[in-house]
Amino acid sequence: MKKFACLIILVAFNTICLAQNVFEQNNPLNGPEKNNSRQQDSLPESDIAHQRYTWQWKHEGVYREIVPLDTSLDGIHNFNYIFKKNISNTYLANLPSPYLSNIFITRETVQDFYPLTNIRAFLFKPEDALYFNTTTPYSRLRYYTGGGKGKGENFLDIWHVQNINPYWNAGIRYNLISSDGRYMDQKAKAYHFSLFSSYEKERTVLNLFLNQNNGHFNENGGIKDRTYITDSTENAENIPVNLTGSNASNNYRNTNFQLQAQYNLGKKKEIIHAEDTSYTYPAKVLFNFRAEGNEHWYKESSVNMDFYPHTYIDSTFSYDLITNQFYDISGKFVMNEHPKHKYLPGLYAGIRFQHEHYKQRTTYDSITHTESFGNTNCSNTYLTGGIFNVDTNASFHYDAEGQLCILGPDAGNFSLDGFVRQSLNKNRKTYIQANATIELQSVNPFFDRYIGNHNIWENNFKAIKTIQVQGKYVNQRLRNETGMGFSNIFNYVYFDTAAMPRQTNKTLIVLTAWVKENFKLGNFYFDQTIYFQKSTQEDILSLPIISVYSHNYYQNFLFKKALLLQFGIDVFYHTKFYSDNYMPSIMQFYNQRKYKTGNYPKIDVFLDLNIKRAHIFVKYEHLNYPLKKHGDFFSAADYPINPGMLKFGIQWDFFN
Repeated sequence: MKKFACLIILVAFNTICLAQNVFEQNNPLNGPEKNNSRQQDSLPESDIAHQRYTWQWKHEGVYREIVPLDTSLDGIHNFNYIFKKNISNTYLANLPSPYLSNIFITRETVQDFYPLTNIRAFLFKPEDALYFNTTTPYSRLRYYTGGGKGKGENFLDIWHVQNINPYWNAGIRYNLISSDGRYMDQKAKAYHFSLFSSYEKERTVLNLFLNQNNGHFNENGGIKDRTYITDSTENAENIPVNLTGSNASNNYRNTNFQLQAQYNLGKKKEIIHAEDTSYTYPAKVLFNFRAEGNEHWYKESSVNMDFYPHTYIDSTFSYDLITNQFYDISGKFVMNEHPKHKYLPGLYAGIRFQHEHYKQRTTYDSITHTESFGNTNCSNTYLTGGIFNVDTNASFHYDAEGQLCILGPDAGNFSLDGFVRQSLNKNRKTYIQANATIELQSVNPFFDRYIGNHNIWENNFKAIKTIQVQGKYVNQRLRNETGMGFSNIFNYVYFDTAAMPRQTNKTLIVLTAWVKENFKLGNFYFDQTIYFQKSTQEDILSLPIISVYSHNYYQNFLFKKALLLQFGIDVFYHTKFYSDNYMPSIMQFYNQRKYKTGNYPKIDVFLDLNIKRAHIFVKYEHLNYPLKKHGDFFSAADYPINPGMLKFGIQWDFFN
């Protein structure tokens, strides 16, 4: 509590500011998405007190998308990042730890440094940041906690935004997630500290972002015997686990720096919107520089020879380290949309240079027990371009971007990605949208060669070709979203039942359909999200056929509208399937065909309160734990879901 008190005092000092994570703005559980796009190169001028604009740059500065800051009460109790992003996950129970979405089309984009892919939700990176323009300083404090001694789970998020002058905004954010873990040897922590600044005056726009993400989590290898879950009432903290006494842990560090510069060309033009007035220029030039440094290491102070099938290097301890540096330099020339001709598109073209540097074990001789570390460098040059029309005064929108590698080891790789959206009424709250992606990408370097104490491989995989198409109908008035998706993947790469990377020569097809419907009956709300999925190659990709998130609550104002109250029940459910197991030594999920998990509802009850600018919640997570039947509440094959836990928290916004 001393640390908590000190951090509250820190918030009171209005010095610098920070960006909000875009994950929290685009919560898939909040129903149909809103069309908040607005292309503008100069922010609206306003004298309104406490006015805030928050936005995100698309395609590294091509146009600005307005993303309103989420200040709603609904869903405040659902603070686990992985369940804010996906309604169904394979995960290791405690927060934060690796996870894998059970909804295939919402799985994380493969990270350049592959080991970070399964912990992406706990990272804060340049593409996640929102930028601010505020008329008064603005701070936010969030603190959530649960469990008792030895079971604690804590979440702390502090940030502050402030205009230093009318043209210059700067920021700071600190985020900490930690938990002891309900099962043995599961203690975990993830935290990041971020600084950023934006400057915009006349024709010049500058954005700067700097942060570091760190994570440390102990590995227990899963429970030793499933019968402790299925056939006994043993307390979670007393159930034996596979890596007891090994002091096994995964650790990562991710550092990001981004500088984005724009210079507008031509005569400034006014754009009149229903809600405000903004300004644009006919054209601009963009420059973007991004540098990223990564480290991942797996440690064991004592090697467990019984758990791992192989131990190649040292039978006493493990220290497997990979480091990576990534540099991305790009320039673009942009022709903006014309403010008086709403269907005349914007166009851009440019060039990008990327360089990656890896350092890891490159050889190991099992006879002489000698090893060597080496460096691998890879440089590629791309042509980039796109077309867009995101003018909010138009009823038809589209955005398409492509890039082609012309020089380097990945020459011939390409990607095309975009969407089209047609509004069906004048207020543009009902629309149909289609998204499509076609790409040919080389396999991530992580799969080419890896030499660790328990895992060794060397491969020469073919490039992966992906065709993905999605379509949806959104009616915001009726609070409905209905969609279908089709994914066709050639040369799909996965981890087999021995936790070794494999590439299939079979075509993998995944069909997905979903419905999101939010019903209202008086003061009662019933928000339902359902996904249907089918994989054509279930031997290499098993998915639950049905996944459900049911969010049901009563909401009303009390005490002359001084208090907004919500209380209700959340239900998470998916049908049985062969969920992946988890290999601690490489921090990856892999196929298993021994146990099915699912067909078990996880039920949470909650009470959410709003008093002025403070949001408060109390919830009991996994209410139905005492009613468990035959231990069906596993997530990954050897990792059961946490037992029930009481949690509470507060989110408080400050304006100065």
